[in-house]
Amino acid sequence: MQPRYAVIPAAGAGKRIAPYSQLVPKPMIQVLGRPILAYVLDRCKRAGLTKVIIIVNPTSTAVKDYFGDGSDFGLSIEYVAQPKPEGIGQAVGLTEGIVKPPFAVYLGDEIYIGSDHPGFIKGYNSRRCAAAIGLLWVEDENLIRGNYSVDIDLKTHVIRNLVEKPTTVTNKILGCGSYIFSDAVFEAVRKTPKSAKGEIEITDTLNTMTRMGLVIRGYFLGGMYLNITYPADIARAEAMIRENETGGHCK
Repeated sequence: MQPRYAVIPAAGAGKRIAPYSQLVPKPMIQVLGRPILAYVLDRCKRAGLTKVIIIVNPTSTAVKDYFGDGSDFGLSIEYVAQPKPEGIGQAVGLTEGIVKPPFAVYLGDEIYIGSDHPGFIKGYNSRRCAAAIGLLWVEDENLIRGNYSVDIDLKTHVIRNLVEKPTTVTNKILGCGSYIFSDAVFEAVRKTPKSAKGEIEITDTLNTMTRMGLVIRGYFLGGMYLNITYPADIARAEAMIRENETGGHCK
């Protein structure tokens, strides 16, 4: 079955991108006059993910006020509150009983240009794997240190292990914030221990799935990528989009 739902964790405080995040939630920060989250929803539509669940901080209504039920954007949007953000894994776990697996998870602070997310979604087969993750070949190892590294069999694309924010980088493969999960993820979330930060890291949940004997595969997305983390990343994202603007997007 092909995924139809997308879950978008968007409840983080975004402390590293202050002062912008002191005014609005990080996914609502403007990039060329549009919230970052609008670009994420564009990606959902292009891949046929028309049902969206956005994980929000209950102390702010900014996301819901802007996007509403999604009908103005050609989507159906629901909202789930994450009162105390305790990691992306926890955010995914909050959707159990609401989302219909298999489903995609797109982080709410990433910009992609020219990536093959439609192929990533349409090519997913739950009989071949319990989850899939988006990958990119990169030259800058600092990108990997800021995200997560991937130990992968390049013949089968089966993932052996993931390391969150690694200090040692052994290949040029960047783990991105694009995932597809079967319903097995919910049991894995419950079995995932919290990190030293007190969070359920999605990488730890994926490693838990591997230890459960489940198959995780990687998909090389291609294109360009930027995780908007620091204030300077806003200008980088705007330059990247201007150079590659194709039009046709959520307002």
